[in-house]
Amino acid sequence: MEKITQRTHDDCTICLVAMVMGPPYTYERVLQDSKQYPRADAEGHGLAWWKDYLHDEGFEAEHRSLSDLRALSDLASLPKDSRAMLVFEIPHLRTGHIVAIDQFGVVDPQEHPAEYRSLTDFCDIFKIEGWRLYSRHFWLVRKRIGP
Repeated sequence: MEKITQRTHDDCTICLVAMVMGPPYTYERVLQDSKQYPRADAEGHGLAWWKDYLHDEGFEAEHRSLSDLRALSDLASLPKDSRAMLVFEIPHLRTGHIVAIDQFGVVDPQEHPAEYRSLTDFCDIFKIEGWRLYSRHFWLVRKRIGP
């Protein structure tokens, strides 16, 4: 997976979508394509525009349960040719964040430069920083096979 570092304080989703989709999906392409998708509903609530984008581009995103909330071990054995997205809250910043995971580890686009960390290292940082999961789930992303 190509490691992509955030360019602004709020473009982690653009980075993550480009990472989990892989080439030819670059930061620039995903940023441009994302402009076609609504980011908020009429009440101003954020929308997960990337789910429609992934689908439109031939990917599937499956919301899977995490059975091990302490070590996130579900993420250590992803199915072949898949990647994962883990969404969580950074309470002291009052914002959400998202990281990419594949068979080599976790990539946090917020790091400069974005690099692989082991799942164990990521879990340690997650606990130390006091980050919180929004839900007991992660997104499994892979290229759709068939129609």
